[in-house]
Amino acid sequence: MGIVGFGVAGRQHAAALDGLAEAHAVAVLDQDPSADTGTLDRAQSWQGLLADPRIGLVALCVPPGGRAQLALEALAAGKAVLLEKPPTVSVEELDVLTRAAARAGRPIGVMLQHRMRLPDVALATSWADPAVTAVLEVSRFRPPAHYRRAGWRSDPVSAFGGIAAHLGVHYLDLACQLMGRPEAVRLAAAREVTPGIDTRATGLVEFHTGATLAFTITAESALRTERLQVLGPDRGLCIADGTVSTQIGGDEQTWPTEPTAALRREVYREMAEAVATGERPRRCHLDGARGVTEILAAVARQPVVTA
Repeated sequence: MGIVGFGVAGRQHAAALDGLAEAHAVAVLDQDPSADTGTLDRAQSWQGLLADPRIGLVALCVPPGGRAQLALEALAAGKAVLLEKPPTVSVEELDVLTRAAARAGRPIGVMLQHRMRLPDVALATSWADPAVTAVLEVSRFRPPAHYRRAGWRSDPVSAFGGIAAHLGVHYLDLACQLMGRPEAVRLAAAREVTPGIDTRATGLVEFHTGATLAFTITAESALRTERLQVLGPDRGLCIADGTVSTQIGGDEQTWPTEPTAALRREVYREMAEAVATGERPRRCHLDGARGVTEILAAVARQPVVTA
């Protein structure tokens, strides 16, 4: 493993790899000379990291804007790629990367680790039904200074937005995993703390299957919650703060909450298997991020009011 970017996300990746039998980090690349990479070797350049024969998989833990170009260069160098979320800033970028991975014969995945929460019984159940409806609420407080200070988080080109793209993305993605591709996204005016950086997004997604999702994602409330509830005529699923419950065919089950670090570890296990076999990752594949990318692109285009 080579990790590019050693901020919060990069350190999370390194922690997930610690002690993992299937993969381990051998080098880190970060433009900040003061970044503490611990015992990990520090690559001197991007080209040097790509030329390192020890590295079979590159994790791009850099801001979304510009990430796609790095992914293309890594694929051309014969490396598999793991993208942090949101994986791309447009569906067009996603398509380019998908085609490049196919040409290179190398897998490309995305660190949307909450996909690993979905039990097999939920994935085997059809939620593609006009009678299926879902409600999502995500609240995680972020002070305005979090977005206004200098750096990529205040730059909409680099960040691809605010709270929706960086926290709501996980549960919006889960809704798409269950209900399919969006057909239409209707949004209320978002609230922004700085141009292009949303602190609240509210809307309704209509899927090609006829299912619907109503959602609100906010960084403005002190109350913290992450809850997705999917309801069908004879089946239902609820993910509340990481705990998954299902009621399918009269059978009720609850799965214990898995720590986020453990879910990241499962993504790496899946990517290691994909590298070994040359097959597409089973759950963390990039193709599955098309729906959530369409939703986030709609949020980015939406009229706003100042927060």
